[in-house]
Amino acid sequence: MKQKRFNIAGIITLGIILTLCVPHQSEENSPNVILTNQGVNDIRNELGKLPLLDKSFEALVAETDADMANGIHVPIPKDPAGGYTHNRHKQNYITMYGAGIIWQLTGEERYAEFTKNMLLEYAEMYPTLGDHPIKKSYAPGRIFWQQLNDAVWMVYTSQAFDCIKSYLSAEDKKKIEEDLLVPYANFLSVESAFVFNRIHNHAVWACAAVGMAGYAMNNDEFVKRALFGVDTEEHKDKPKGFYAQVDLLFSPDGYYTEGPYYQRYALLPYMLFAQAIDNNNPDYKIFEYREQILKKAVLATLQMTNTDGKFFPFNDALKYMNYKAPELINAVDIVYQAFPESKELLSIAQEQGKVVISQAGLQVARDIAKGEAKPFKWLSMELRDGAEGKQGAVGILRGNPHKDAICVTMKYASQGMGHGHFDRLGMMMYENGNEILSDYGAARYVNVEYKNGGRYLPENTTWAKQTVAHNTVVMDKKTQFNNEIKEAEKTSAERWFFNVENKEIAIMSAKENHAYGTAKAQRTIALIKDSETFTSPLIVDIFRIEDDKKHTFDLPFYYKGQLLYTNTDYERFTSQMETMGSDFGYQHLWKEAKGKPSADISQTVWIHDGRFYTLTSEAAPNDEIFFTRIGANDPDFSLRNEAGFLFRRNHQASTCFVNTIEVHGNKNFETELVEDHVGMVNGVKTLINNKDYTIVEIKTVKTSTIILAIANAKSDPSEEHSTNIAGKQYTWKGPFHLFKN
Repeated sequence: MKQKRFNIAGIITLGIILTLCVPHQSEENSPNVILTNQGVNDIRNELGKLPLLDKSFEALVAETDADMANGIHVPIPKDPAGGYTHNRHKQNYITMYGAGIIWQLTGEERYAEFTKNMLLEYAEMYPTLGDHPIKKSYAPGRIFWQQLNDAVWMVYTSQAFDCIKSYLSAEDKKKIEEDLLVPYANFLSVESAFVFNRIHNHAVWACAAVGMAGYAMNNDEFVKRALFGVDTEEHKDKPKGFYAQVDLLFSPDGYYTEGPYYQRYALLPYMLFAQAIDNNNPDYKIFEYREQILKKAVLATLQMTNTDGKFFPFNDALKYMNYKAPELINAVDIVYQAFPESKELLSIAQEQGKVVISQAGLQVARDIAKGEAKPFKWLSMELRDGAEGKQGAVGILRGNPHKDAICVTMKYASQGMGHGHFDRLGMMMYENGNEILSDYGAARYVNVEYKNGGRYLPENTTWAKQTVAHNTVVMDKKTQFNNEIKEAEKTSAERWFFNVENKEIAIMSAKENHAYGTAKAQRTIALIKDSETFTSPLIVDIFRIEDDKKHTFDLPFYYKGQLLYTNTDYERFTSQMETMGSDFGYQHLWKEAKGKPSADISQTVWIHDGRFYTLTSEAAPNDEIFFTRIGANDPDFSLRNEAGFLFRRNHQASTCFVNTIEVHGNKNFETELVEDHVGMVNGVKTLINNKDYTIVEIKTVKTSTIILAIANAKSDPSEEHSTNIAGKQYTWKGPFHLFKN
């Protein structure tokens, strides 16, 4: 049979390729950063036997060959993110990395020669570079517009150099090290200590870059810098370096304070450098450090995905990113190698459809081939924020352990540093593989030069970060903390209670005592499981806020789908629209319709992907209801035109918004048959709301009644509670109770 070049079975069969053409190791321990000598031998022995490994290697060869065919291009840096020089240098490190690995596994000299020649080109260019000409970053890079990208370049390039260093002549090796890698590592560390010593994802990348270059060059000083930071007068007594990043940026539950989108991005340098540490200094036991915090971080990242695998868009986040991203492929493989008892990670790797070409990826592919994968379970959980777990949390409630189940989140964490949004007590909802109640995420088109050079858009500040852009209460049409990030960073929300042990109800509650000035807020979200009445768990959302002065309170909900019905008497603005306001994000909202509730409940129904969703809200006589759409004051068409409802309650010192959300019915798009398009809830009422208790009543068309009681003053599970409402006594134990007739 005619063989294609790099047919996997052919490589195995032709033993001469693996004996005469393999790299000649001039150093005892080469390579040694991520790919190791032992790993190279093991992978060669398994090629042709493991489908996932073979598929991944063949893809790497195809991608690398395709770019190598274009020749070597090392242009003088000039473009922002998304421009030619930016993309070319990014592709260069990817191709060098791939070529280095392929040379190690096949011994075909052209791959080593390509990587060598490109590194020599960079070694010629680098000494001539000053700061990047695009002056848009607090820390401009040399090859890229910001040092973050320079650090990413070094993370990959250090691996490429590590793979081919035994191929290099002494003269070429010296030039690459002395004219490129050493000065580059110095630039990222001692010359940029203000970045390198930060507790921030930029510094994580820089530490990994310098440390991995140190291991590749056998430079202990660089490794020490990476682990413990650079001593400067400014940072003398402050935590710094990789260990400090591990200590301070993850909570005890593995939550990364900037949110899951940036947690995904930061995981790669964490995991790669940890793998390099483990390969070279196994006595450091890096994967056991801080009670296996790196494993917890990977598991937490996976749990913070919605029903189609995309990350919850807390803070600045691009909503298309999911756990098939390269960062998570690396993270899953590396953690599985460190903790091979975690068989549920194998099912994630199967979905990713790719492994890293390393010892870690080999082990994943091998154990999948053995049939050892177990289903990954998506769980209801609370992930604390802050290094000590004392800066609030994010809560996740799921209808069941399957990823297509109803999922509701609430953010009651800290600000999230520079990437944080003013979204305390914000909620999101997912179901059946879809986003239902949405958070906007970030206003940015990464690497798309048309849109602000791929950087954050102005609308990220004027819209995406503002409170009205989130599903949470806005007071007096002003953003939380009056839009002052330094004030927001001083405090976090307060975890009140979280309980998923009851078979009939999963519930979470949190308080925010700072974001609204003197007003105090509390939100409680529950999933009530009543299969006799509801085909899916009923979502109950209770948002109470109280103050001594009267205010206007707005509660927006942004939904995905097509509006079908509302019982609100409204006026639709069909020929001319105005905005909802002039600042704090309201200037970006079109007012499409305005109405008042026509009954003691307001009901709105929409459809999305064949499913029906009914929002039932308790209504007060003077309530106003607005139907809105994002996109006003957007001259460059940068914002997505998404629809929302906004409930307004005027002139109130204290109030309580009570809403239920039902998932029901189905429209079959093939037969056009419609089932159960009408929801079951026909009444929502607050029975009592004061500093001690909030008790709400939910009635259904089946004449059943659900009463949810919440303790507002004491959250101790052993505390006894009792209150009388209209002659009826309600008694329970713990911070909440579900009464059903």
